[in-house]
Amino acid sequence: MWSVKNHLELWVKEDFVLSGRRPVPLLMHTTPPDTDPELEFWNLLREKLQGVVKVHWFKELKDAGDLVVIPNDIKDYILGRNQWEAVRKFNQQVLASNRTLISFIGGLEHKPKPGEIAFAGSTYRCEAEQSVAKPSWLYDIGHKISELQKPSKPTVGFVGHTRYPGKVNSVLRYFPIPDNTVGWMAGSLLVNRNLTMSMRRVIARRVRQKVIEKARRAKNLRTSITERTGDYFILPKEEKERQRNEYIQTIQNNAYTLVMRGDTNGCFQLWEVMSAGRIPIIIDTNQQFPDLGDLKWEDFSVIIPYSQVHQIGERVQKFHDSLSDEGFRQACQKSRAAFEYLLPHNFVLPRLKQELLRRQATS
Repeated sequence: MWSVKNHLELWVKEDFVLSGRRPVPLLMHTTPPDTDPELEFWNLLREKLQGVVKVHWFKELKDAGDLVVIPNDIKDYILGRNQWEAVRKFNQQVLASNRTLISFIGGLEHKPKPGEIAFAGSTYRCEAEQSVAKPSWLYDIGHKISELQKPSKPTVGFVGHTRYPGKVNSVLRYFPIPDNTVGWMAGSLLVNRNLTMSMRRVIARRVRQKVIEKARRAKNLRTSITERTGDYFILPKEEKERQRNEYIQTIQNNAYTLVMRGDTNGCFQLWEVMSAGRIPIIIDTNQQFPDLGDLKWEDFSVIIPYSQVHQIGERVQKFHDSLSDEGFRQACQKSRAAFEYLLPHNFVLPRLKQELLRRQATS
């Protein structure tokens, strides 16, 4: 079994490396350093992997060792479609050979197979959840955000999609779904792993629109909410930059930011809000979050179950009133500290080692 004094030997099928795509975190040291300030945190992981993780490239499975890593996010193969079927069949072969398969899922629902260690950003608090909950690392925007004094009235921001393209969403928008049904669907691992992305977007729309409606109606909250539609990734470069700047400015201007699930039970906005040292209002749809060590999510987050979203004004006000000016500043600092605690160089290797030791103990 690997220890910090030894190399962690990883085996990677070179045919599956996707050109132009960021590799999974365990292979980050095989790529050039990042120079973008929002991405430089990956360099800390590169430094840690050097001399600790040894990567072996292979073409045929017979030449691989015990720990086989899929080089890119599973999402990248599925959305690209060109190699997904080959990757899927290869994964089955790895597991049938009694090797350990290590995969990173990206922003998709995924059901790990026996013998697979899957790091996923979309997870659920239930016994059937077998994925390792990981942060959805995207960007560190902390250098763009200045400190904010505690406002007299809670200021709440949100910029994001509440309407999605597609025929399914267009048709089902006219069909009412009871709130308790929406909440059950939003937090069910079984339901979400058996729905297409289009169907999960129906859930996302209902959740987000309900939350925004309640936040806007809360007289004690000062809201700054921008609802978007369409597909961000196909926009012209100039429009992408404009929308991105609007998003960051909204985080800058508000003490609190709404964070809620999208087409999976996770949201990358949470990690950007934390990187900014702001307080997330987490709409809880039964997501399993990574452990924070000595920190607690409640120290810097307002966590509201979806079933209680009608109380959003009261819940945010209670949290806000519990903080002095200094307490507010400390809560913001804890938000940033939690982000740093969960950065890849602090998270990936320890969590993988923990999982390998756990599986060794139960085998």
